[in-house]
Amino acid sequence: MSRGVAYVLVISFLLLTALGFVMLLSTSPYSQEGQLDSFTGVRRQGLWLLLGLVAAGLLSATDYHRLEAAVSPLFWAAIVLLALCFINGIGVKVGGASRWISLRIPGLGAFTGQPSELAKLTTVIALAAWCARYRERREEFFFGFALPLLVVALPVALIAVEVDLGTASLIFLVSTAMLYIAGTRTVYILGLILIGAGLLAGAIHLIPNRTARITAFLHLNDPAEVAEVAGSVGAVEEGTVLAKLADYLHLKANAADPKLSSEIKDMNLQQTQAMIALGSGGLTGQGLGESRQKMYYLPLPHTDSVFAIVGEEGGLVATLVVIMLFLLGGLSGVVIALQAPDRFGKLLGFGLMALILGQAAINMAVTTGCLPNKGMPLPFISYGGSNLFSCMLALGIVLNIHRQAREAAAVPVALLQRQKLTPSL
Repeated sequence: MSRGVAYVLVISFLLLTALGFVMLLSTSPYSQEGQLDSFTGVRRQGLWLLLGLVAAGLLSATDYHRLEAAVSPLFWAAIVLLALCFINGIGVKVGGASRWISLRIPGLGAFTGQPSELAKLTTVIALAAWCARYRERREEFFFGFALPLLVVALPVALIAVEVDLGTASLIFLVSTAMLYIAGTRTVYILGLILIGAGLLAGAIHLIPNRTARITAFLHLNDPAEVAEVAGSVGAVEEGTVLAKLADYLHLKANAADPKLSSEIKDMNLQQTQAMIALGSGGLTGQGLGESRQKMYYLPLPHTDSVFAIVGEEGGLVATLVVIMLFLLGGLSGVVIALQAPDRFGKLLGFGLMALILGQAAINMAVTTGCLPNKGMPLPFISYGGSNLFSCMLALGIVLNIHRQAREAAAVPVALLQRQKLTPSL
């Protein structure tokens, strides 16, 4: 296998990481972390990047089959960490969600992270190991569908109870794709999709906050209406336009229109302001550091909404470059996975790339108003140490798959002795 595909993989994701630091420098003065020191977030993210690069380097040099051998302790360690989110004194509850844990390490202070980031990786590893081990029984209901589904159900259920339906849905979708690639019968996959959709709808119905988000999304402000408002005050300088637009939305939310209540307006604020940011960027953007939406108009400009700031400061050109880098990096990872020397490597590489690309797609879809509002970071770019660290871990594993594929390709094997390793479709 050519080294070029690995270079494309690494360069694409490192460029996205570099862009993340540029955007963090631009937005951190307006973030909670940067109120006293605008470089606090940069230093924290830099520390996580350093740890991630070291971990990725170690994993790229470590036989990925060791993950298969250690899958049981890794999986249950992630389950324990997820359970700790609900323990008083360890779990951290923010905005009604229990997604974080905070552990005090002597001499190093408090360590805060999201166990769901580790759970995403361990679930993919566990599912890949199971499907590789029971390949010959992949079409059976019990070994090819029911038991691997139980492997996925435990972390997905815990994450959903944390009130993180987005991450739970991401793991579910990636796992479903892996089962399909592994050769599970199509009728089982279709049934699983229907069951998953039903469970998601039920969870949304039972959680008032999520019900409100869906209701708000159905009444997301019409972009044409926003353009009409902006045009009506077009003679005023741009900063004032944004302020008047916010006032207009506030007044309309409190009017008699039944489709726009104050709660719906608040729920839609982030997506509305994100679309304004993307629209005001135009083709080439306002210029690096010149975003106005980050000045307390757009919530979370350095984390969940960073893609909107990229579009405002860099324009359509910058957003297309970001999408291109994700596609190049993701497709390179898939090519590496397809050329892995065994079935476990193929499924593992595919699952890890699906996690990264799926998360990126959800973040961009939310930012552009294509999906209901969901707090999910943009991989490699958004501020968030545990997410960056988990992405680096995935990158290191895929690089080792590439290394093993090159070594296997260098060993001559008679044509009739070769084993078909391509995943069943």
